[in-house]
Amino acid sequence: MTNESNRNKRGFALLFCLVALLILTAITASLVLLSSTETSVNGNYRSEETAFFAAKAGVYEALDRMQQTNAGTIAPNIPIVVPSAAGGVLYLINSGSSLTVQPWNTSNTYVDDELCHEGFTIGGMSSVPADVPCSTVPTGGSWYATVNSNYPWSGTSTALPYEWVRINWKANSSESYISGTGGTAANASYSVNSSNLPTSAATPVCWNNGSEVLLSTPAGVTPAYTRCEQYQTCAATAPVITTPVYLVTALAITPNGSRQMVQAEAALTPPSVTVPACGINDAYGFFAYGGTCANPGLVIAGNATVDGYNSSLGTYAATHQAKLGDVGTNGGAVAQGTSTNIGGNVYVPNVGAATPPGPGSCPGDDFSTTGNPTYGALVQSQIMAVPTVNIPANASVTDVSSGSPVPGSYRNLDVSTHGTVTLTAPGTYNFDCITAGSWGTITSSPATGKITINVSGTGCASSPITFGSHAVISNTSQVAADIQINYPGTGTISVTGGPQMYCIINAPNAAVTLGGGSDFYGTIMASTIDDHGGTNLHFDAADTSISGAAATTATATATGSYNILAFRSVPY
Repeated sequence: MTNESNRNKRGFALLFCLVALLILTAITASLVLLSSTETSVNGNYRSEETAFFAAKAGVYEALDRMQQTNAGTIAPNIPIVVPSAAGGVLYLINSGSSLTVQPWNTSNTYVDDELCHEGFTIGGMSSVPADVPCSTVPTGGSWYATVNSNYPWSGTSTALPYEWVRINWKANSSESYISGTGGTAANASYSVNSSNLPTSAATPVCWNNGSEVLLSTPAGVTPAYTRCEQYQTCAATAPVITTPVYLVTALAITPNGSRQMVQAEAALTPPSVTVPACGINDAYGFFAYGGTCANPGLVIAGNATVDGYNSSLGTYAATHQAKLGDVGTNGGAVAQGTSTNIGGNVYVPNVGAATPPGPGSCPGDDFSTTGNPTYGALVQSQIMAVPTVNIPANASVTDVSSGSPVPGSYRNLDVSTHGTVTLTAPGTYNFDCITAGSWGTITSSPATGKITINVSGTGCASSPITFGSHAVISNTSQVAADIQINYPGTGTISVTGGPQMYCIINAPNAAVTLGGGSDFYGTIMASTIDDHGGTNLHFDAADTSISGAAATTATATATGSYNILAFRSVPY
């Protein structure tokens, strides 16, 4: 009986062995699965980090090449306006050997699905909630421009795996987020500085080396500034110079599909500038170094208007300001006429003093009026020293009366009635005398570049430069500083009315007479200025080439490396 019982229990041992083996197999499988999962997690993490640092590398390539000193600089391509249908977006493209990267194409794998969150209103682009990728981009092809990556192995399969970098000027509402109360979500955007007017969402953002501020215009200044660096310099205190803040956005996607988008805000360190204070050191577009109490050095009459503009910011129509029309003299000044209007101030050495402070001053005021002229204010100024004008000696015996002379030396420039002479290239032209008959035209053909005209006065000492009725220098660029006339002598420069003339007349010892009711754009620095004829005078404040005619708008260019002001990952 005992032997039979033991045989019946032998199957249990086998069953227990099978169960134990099954448990060990399950444990082993779990360990293998756990190890595989850990490997996958590590692989995914590695891929995500690769994408992150690749996108970051794209940002740094853009910041590096945005520097003017970089051999492959893209500085000339950097947008200087906020994005619109007309432009303002620059893409740095890093296509691999088999990739087609088109962030402006919604059907492309690498479409820019962040742009619609940046606060720009461009046709064809619809806004979506802040945590949702954009499904649209602007229509057309004028809103963006492209440059290619030039880093090592760019364009090959071994290139850094970022696809593109977008560079654009930051606007006030470029950073959006989800807000809401009572369980209702809504889109909202951060304002750079809600107390700094204007607070429009599209207002560009600047960097003042301490904080981000909105591009703004000092009170009373017209037109509004379009670049951060441009600020009024004629002020009681020095202006705050700022530089544009750029959004630099990069997308990276690894071969296994890991995706990272990062965004940096960057700006150059603002440059420092030395600016003149308003008052005795103010800018003079029209200044007479000579004149006496009996024979004033400056006469504005004939219902003429004196104002100013800035050709570096735009046309006269877009940038003119009455208050830029400052005039000055070392001697007496006179304004005559019922509608004569000097938009700026009149600067004279003596205002109300019984003892004149300068050799050309009168007891009392150096300024008198006849009729009902208007002007900004009468301001006492310092006597300005007469500058020396040096021009090269001219031994040429060749006259010019027609055709297209190139830069060089000639004896006389004599343009006949209705005749035309074209100065063909930027450079220096030396003449003894210049005469243009009625309707004669001296034309500058270069669209850019400066033409300097030196006049010696040899053989025509009393009348070295004469423009007859409707004779003119035609400056095709309409930038006054592109044509500068230098004359060191004491003769008379006569400009009779006609078409508009854009130029600088630098003749501190000469008498300049203007007539005919035309318009003169630029600067005149002479011994005396007689505008009895009612020529309207428009000072081009972009001119800084003549002593005493400093620009009233400071433009300073920042250089060096871009500073990263903020850095963030875009979470989709």
